[in-house]
Amino acid sequence: MRLITYEKQTTLRLGVWLGDYVLDAQNAVRHYPLMTGDREQILANCSSMLSLLNAPDETWKTLRVVCDYYLEIAGQPTDDLIQEGILMPAEAVMLHTPLPTPGKVICVAGNYPGPGAGQKPEYPTIFLKPSSSVTGPDMPVWVTDLTRDVAYEVELAVVIGKRAHLVSSADAMQYVAGYTLANDMGDRQLEQRTSQWTSGKMFDSFTPIGPWIATQDEIPSPGALAMRTLVNEQLVQKGNTSDMFFDIPELIHILSTLTTLVPGDLVLTGSTKMMDGQPNPALALKPGDYVTIQIDGLGTLTNPILKEL
Repeated sequence: MRLITYEKQTTLRLGVWLGDYVLDAQNAVRHYPLMTGDREQILANCSSMLSLLNAPDETWKTLRVVCDYYLEIAGQPTDDLIQEGILMPAEAVMLHTPLPTPGKVICVAGNYPGPGAGQKPEYPTIFLKPSSSVTGPDMPVWVTDLTRDVAYEVELAVVIGKRAHLVSSADAMQYVAGYTLANDMGDRQLEQRTSQWTSGKMFDSFTPIGPWIATQDEIPSPGALAMRTLVNEQLVQKGNTSDMFFDIPELIHILSTLTTLVPGDLVLTGSTKMMDGQPNPALALKPGDYVTIQIDGLGTLTNPILKEL
């Protein structure tokens, strides 16, 4: 499933992206004619992305069955399905970040080969970004008079779906709900003011996420995904998740020994540093630019750069 959060009459709702149509999770469950489980409890569990991530397996199984049921008729939806708000044309839907209230936003630095860094380090470099830095598709990234050297970083983000503490690499994927696109933006000059670079990374809107969370079945090979970034249609990053020093199971194992991961946590797995054997162009984003990132199977995430007044 490709899970989304969208806005309807100023309210955020959980949905499933079907391509030409969006399925409203609660309305679909409410009207599903073959329900066998506790409909009211499943409705409650589908009230938001975070509620779903914390829901038991029964809710996930039911939502998959419901989604498959309506997917079969999405090619020729009836007026009733549209009037009941079960299906909506995708072009009429306003997407938000799929996870409006993430828990921890854990970032991994130096996880790809770069100039002078071609060997796997002993440990990954970890830092945190606040949840207030998260924004969604087509939403502005706000720069200020202080942020004059803002950079982009396309990253595969892992969405945690179960509480993970001291888990092994072999078991780590059991704790993954899915994946989404993330743009780990930061101001390079501010990052270098001290030995800790969080002050350049923590601005509001500096972590665009979206457009959807793809469940694991949608992305069977997360370790072999092409990734790229464009600024005003100029290609500025190109790589593959196969180049990561620490793969997803290893990262989850390491992180779960440092902190307890919980549903709704995000793990940003790092960004490619080289393009065609050369360092990525070091462009500084400015108001009026727009940034687009892409990873196989995770869609496209575009954000305009605007000046905060």
